[in-house]
Order: sequence, then C-alpha cells, then structure tokens
Amino acid sequence: MPLLPIDLQTLFSQTNQVGKEQAVQKEATPQAQSLQGSQMVQKTEQQDNDVNAAQQQEEGPEQVKARSRREAGERRERGKRGRQAQKPAQQPEVFRDPALGKNIDVTG
Repeated sequence: MPLLPIDLQTLFSQTNQVGKEQAVQKEATPQAQSLQGSQMVQKTEQQDNDVNAAQQQEEGPEQVKARSRREAGERRERGKRGRQAQKPAQQPEVFRDPALGKNIDVTG
C-alpha cells in the first residue's frame, strides 16, 4: 500500500504527539514499579510498628511434654478416684507355663 503525500502530511503533524505517548509508555513501567515498592515499604513499616497478636504455636517438643504430663496427671487422678469408689475386684487367674522361654529347639 503506497503512502500518498496527504498521508505523510497528517503523519508529520502527529509525530510530536506520538513521541510524547511513547515516552509516557516507557516511563509508566518504572513509575508503577516504584509505586508498588513504596507501598510495600509502607506496609512493612506498618507491620513492624504494629503490635502483633499472639499466634498459636505449632506443636513442638515442649508442648508434647506438657501434654503428656497433663495426661499422666489426669490418669493418676482417675485411677485414684476409681480405686476409692470401687471395691477391689478379683483378678482372673492367668495360667503361666514355667518352662516358657527356657528351652531352645535347635533342629535343622
């Protein structure tokens, strides 16, 4: 498609405007990045200055030990209450073989 002189005349008159638009487009990216960076800095400073709410700690060795101590104490208490409330029940007699574990069969 050939360019006619009238087309060139309109294009030359708009070259200044095109140049300004391209300059704005080139500057838009760094400006957006700097704006986003300043917002991140403000957010970080605000988080540093604010008092943070206490967060629930994940279960670690200290909490496992504390929980096991608590559970052991609860079991002892239940056992004490259970022994005080119940009469001693007779244990069923369990047969134990006196020779169990004493003899080794070494046949091949």
